[in-house]
Parts: sequence; C-alpha cells; structure tokens
Amino acid sequence: MRAAEGRYPDEAEAFWLKRTSVDAGVAADGLERLAPEVARLSDLFTTERPEGAYPDYFGDPAALSAYALFFLPQGWTRAAAALDQCVRFRKWKPASASPRVLDVGCGPGSCGVSIAHALSEGGLAPSELIGIDHSPGALTGFESFGRAMLSPVTKVTARISDARDPSSWPEGKFDLIVAGFVLNELGSDGEDSAAGWITSACGHLSEGGLLLVIEPALRFAAERLLRASDRVASLGHHRRIGPQLEDLPSPLLASEREHWEYESVPWVAPGSAQFINRRLHRDLREVRFSYAAFVNGDPLPPPSGAARIISDVQTIKGLIRFIVIRRGVEEQVEVPTRGMSKHEIKAYASGLRRGGVVRFEAGSSLKLRLSGPSALEPLWIP
Repeated sequence: MRAAEGRYPDEAEAFWLKRTSVDAGVAADGLERLAPEVARLSDLFTTERPEGAYPDYFGDPAALSAYALFFLPQGWTRAAAALDQCVRFRKWKPASASPRVLDVGCGPGSCGVSIAHALSEGGLAPSELIGIDHSPGALTGFESFGRAMLSPVTKVTARISDARDPSSWPEGKFDLIVAGFVLNELGSDGEDSAAGWITSACGHLSEGGLLLVIEPALRFAAERLLRASDRVASLGHHRRIGPQLEDLPSPLLASEREHWEYESVPWVAPGSAQFINRRLHRDLREVRFSYAAFVNGDPLPPPSGAARIISDVQTIKGLIRFIVIRRGVEEQVEVPTRGMSKHEIKAYASGLRRGGVVRFEAGSSLKLRLSGPSALEPLWIP
C-alpha cells in the first residue's frame, strides 16, 4: 500500500472527464475553460478564506468539475500518502478483514474513495464506505464516483450530516475514519475546539480503528492541527501514530520558528490537471499537507532512536543538511559528502525527504555532523 501505488488511477480520471462532459458541457479538448473556476476555488481555499461558513461550491456543475479534475487528484494522493505511513511504517491494519470506512466532509470523494481503494489494493476491501457532507452536489458525486471505483465489493452510501457534530454521524463503529480539509473549514475556535473534535471523532472508532485528519500545509492550518494533536496525544486516551513518532509536544510550537511541520510528497499530476494548469502555471510537482493519525488501541512503537525529518533537505558544498525531531527535541543534522561525485550526492539526497524517518547515533550537541552517509540509516521515506 505504498504512496506510489496510490497514484491517481486512470479510471478515476476517465470517470471525472465523462462527468465533466455530461454535467458541465466541457469536453476533454476544452478543459482550459475550467481554469477560471480552478483559480477561483484556489483563492477561496487560500487568500480569500471566509470568516464564517464556506459556500457550497459543489452546487455548481462547473465548480464541481473544476474541483474534481484539479483538486481531487491531489486530495487522493494526500490520503494515500498518510495511510501509507500508518500501514507501512507504523504497521497499522484494521482488525476486520472487511473494514467499515467513514469519510467526514467527504466532498466528491477525494479522501474516502482513495482510502477505500488503497485498502482494496492491499487485500482489505471495505465492506462499507459512508460519506457525510452538507452539500447535496458533493454527495451525489461521492456516491457515483465511489460506486464506479469500488463496486460491487464495497457498499457506497452518502448522507447529509454535520461534520462539526460527531454525535450526528452514522451509528456504529468504524475501522477507519478520514476527514480531509474539514477542520480548517469549521471556523477558527482554536486548538481546544479542534482537540475536542478529534477526541469525539475517536469515539466512533472500533477497537484498533484509525482516525486520519488531513489538513492544508498552510502554516495556520498545520500548526492548529499540530497543537490539537499534541493536546489529544498528551491525554493518552487515544494513541498518536503519525506523522509524529511520539506523544511528546512539538518543539516547533514552543517559540516562533521560520519553519513548521508539514508533509511533501512528489507525484505526477494527471493529464487533465496538467492541461488546465497550462493557463495557471501552478507548481504541480508535489502535494503538500499536514495530518494527524490516532488509533483506538495500543500501536506498535516506532523503532528505537528514530528521528523524523521536518525540513527540506539542503545540498550545499560538502554537506547535506536537514532538521529532525527525535524524542521531542529539534536537532540539525549534517552529512558530509566529500569524496562523492555530483551524481552520487544527488542520488543520496533524493533518498531523503521531508517527513522521512531516519536513525543515527545520538551526540552531545543539537547540531550534529555525522561521519558520513553510512552513519545515517533511512527507516522510512515517503
């Protein structure tokens, strides 16, 4: 269930191209007409964020098509990458061989269908995928997309519900709950409210169940989620398994820093997104996001001495440099590259990435210069 294996499927691209032609009247050779809608949605998600409730942008067929062709594949990749770390590195798997999955604030299926598809590819096809949202247009898209991608093995249903209120969610326990880009649209009540929401959401998990909360990489959203995640982790009722390695608070929140924690995953954008982007010139080389993962149970601990890379990896003359957090402490690591060719340095640096987990011998200083590349052991790289 690797992130690479979670690459946006061709059949998903074909589904939304067909829906765009039927619902919005835009054929595949006219997708540039959707560029203004993509730009408008991008502004809504970033620079023009409303103070109150977000508008129902899925009620307009053109906006839904723009979202489905440009933003949905990115959401798919984020969800697959977050699940990938939980499964491959932290060894999580659902207790049930046919898990129940709930997608909170599902939209047209960016995260929930991605998660269910990844589980199916890993031999754990969900028996049921339920999506909840306040938008009828989103729910219609979710059901049709989910059924096209997952039927007949997985039963896909959708219902109008309030993502803000876990007491209104469908009855029963779930093996996996995913909430993609939900908290940042629920208002700005702060980390106390977000921590309470996460705790309530965990109450809907079955034994051993997983909650994935995926948020933007924007600093305010990523730090709000991290503060809430730290708060929930400190209580000890539900165990955090990602992306942080421990339940200790992040040192980056103790004082103002230039950098903050978020994930960055390289990907290849599907053809329609690249076509639309010819007029927008957005950087589609990677997807960025923040996330928190909690389990209802006792997970396997991470490897002893593991450290998480929380910065970009810099290649400078004679050195590769990055920042890690290990046991709740921020450390700067330098790896000498003298004697290596440019090709060897590039190949070595490409094997390290923000969000990766490495291990090296502890030193007496928070700024460590290792003896060389062999002194660094990569444990997991997204």
